[in-house]
Amino acid sequence: MRALVLESTAETPKIIEKETLSPSPGFVKIRLHAAGWNRRDYWITQGKYPLITLPVTMGSDGCGFVEDCPDNPDVIGQEVVICPSMNWGENDLHQSSQFHILGMPSDGTFAEEIIVPIENIFPKPPHLTVEQSAALPLAGLTAWRAVISRAKLKEKENILITGIGGSTAIFALQFAVATGANVFVTSSSTEKIEKAKLLGANGGVLYTDQAWEKKIKAICPLGFDVIIDSAGGAGFGHLVKLLNMGGRLVFFGGTQGRWPSILPQYLFFKQVSLLASTMGSPREFEEMLHFISTNKIIPVIDSIFPLDDYPLALERTTHKDRFGKVVLQID
Repeated sequence: MRALVLESTAETPKIIEKETLSPSPGFVKIRLHAAGWNRRDYWITQGKYPLITLPVTMGSDGCGFVEDCPDNPDVIGQEVVICPSMNWGENDLHQSSQFHILGMPSDGTFAEEIIVPIENIFPKPPHLTVEQSAALPLAGLTAWRAVISRAKLKEKENILITGIGGSTAIFALQFAVATGANVFVTSSSTEKIEKAKLLGANGGVLYTDQAWEKKIKAICPLGFDVIIDSAGGAGFGHLVKLLNMGGRLVFFGGTQGRWPSILPQYLFFKQVSLLASTMGSPREFEEMLHFISTNKIIPVIDSIFPLDDYPLALERTTHKDRFGKVVLQID
């Protein structure tokens, strides 16, 4: 079977032939139709991801059909989505010490077939294509945990989502809109803000503008009950000030670096909560899929490439104009 393998961070990934896989008890073999790219994959190729173990077949997102399952032959032939949360553990509050994300160090979804634990497969939402389903797992689950599990967003609350255009931020927007919240966004692109409005956002501002925090207050003068951020950096101090009394600020990334100094008074007087988050559990993944099916949410796909065009897919993943997921057609 063919697989896209990274053998060294000094080289680009390449397609190689690997031995056909056979599942042991407790595992299933999936024949993959499509797989989704994440920024995580790019950082791995650059050697800028913790605990890199090579060689590895990258990829955390995948959709396909069950080709073999020693424990339950009845699931053979079913179309499934793979939850990339490996060894989460029994505690819903946090992952176990054995936790890892599919695609590092275990082989991932950029291949014609994959072996995963049976508890990590779930039926494909019937209203989605295989490409749309493959766009779901990592970014969708990260957004679900941030918006629903951690922030516990409620109907009619005001929520601010920073950096719209990235897949996780778009999923956060879609979940918030379906919840019935009032959604606002920031971006470095006017075009992306307009696309966010088409998805249900009430408005947005450019975080590259001077005094952007005053502009967001002008379009949402009642302030924010929930803020979702994946950037950190200097702008984080403004986010804290934008929180309402009892507000919740959920963060799951730090691409812009360290936070600035923040006066404690901005936090304790308002009784706000700072909530760290990351990927979620298989239980949350199942809840997310049910919510997506019930609300007929369709993942936003930026572009689709065949497996052989993986260099173009990797390049598009980091392109400044990208809006949504980049997907590989495997089979």
